[in-house]
Amino acid sequence: MDEHVVKSDDFDERRGYHDIGGARRHYQRVSTKTAVPPGWATLTDALRTALGDRYRLHEQRRKIEELGEEVYDSVTYYEIRVLALLKIGVERGFLSQSEVEVRMNEIRKRGN
Repeated sequence: MDEHVVKSDDFDERRGYHDIGGARRHYQRVSTKTAVPPGWATLTDALRTALGDRYRLHEQRRKIEELGEEVYDSVTYYEIRVLALLKIGVERGFLSQSEVEVRMNEIRKRGN
């Protein structure tokens, strides 16, 4: 059996839900419009860079894969990276889940 054959119209079980290249359910015209990232996006990249070896790209990929398809499909590019950053921070003991929840509630109250 050819390893590159897709087993169904929508899903190849060897690929993760985040690997959308060529997946039929994601067929659509490619937009040539450029969206300006939100202001906090730059801070996300800066924090990731500042963490240096304490935050590795393969860890980010793993956390993104662990988010699940529903989350992955419902948030933006930078939101996915923030979620991964927070999960890694909790996993590695940089912060606690309760600290994340308290802060997220504060942000929700502000409406941001």
